[in-house]
Amino acid sequence: TTMSKARYRPNVVFTSLSPNQSSRNGARPRLIVVHSTESDNRPGESDLRGVASWFANPVSQASSHVIVDADGNSARCVEDNRKAWTQAWFNPWSLSIEQVGRANQTKWARDELRECARWVARWSLLFDIPATKGVVDPVTGRIIKSGVVRHSDLGNRGGNHNDPGDGYPLASTLALARFYRAHLSK
Repeated sequence: TTMSKARYRPNVVFTSLSPNQSSRNGARPRLIVVHSTESDNRPGESDLRGVASWFANPVSQASSHVIVDADGNSARCVEDNRKAWTQAWFNPWSLSIEQVGRANQTKWARDELRECARWVARWSLLFDIPATKGVVDPVTGRIIKSGVVRHSDLGNRGGNHNDPGDGYPLASTLALARFYRAHLSK
């Protein structure tokens, strides 16, 4: 793709709103949290639909704002103004991106990272969240610096998850998000 034909906005291929969501009770998003689904990427929409189906099940008690896959596509599961149920204590202040993949991955598909970066760019602009690494105190749950974090950065207050793992290229994803943001307007 040449830069003149670059896509700066996320590509939502379907919406499946989860019942596992609630009011933010006036809280404004301050974090964008990236996750891995702990499932495999499959060609087409079946991977997105599988995760969305899990989020649509009230028994799961889980949801995320969006899911992205290796093909560079997204599914919307919770509207931005609502609280998704995916990072425990931090839910009211977070926007969440589930990336189809596994915490122990060391390679991520280029199109998936680009789609994640598009969401970061969009939310960075809309909610004035810096497209830089955020900082939280995982013990007290205090947000020290607004920005983008991995689910694993949230510690016990975030549910004590390890996704996406140490092999996730957060710095390069954030650099791409800043590039996309520069080409977006509110």
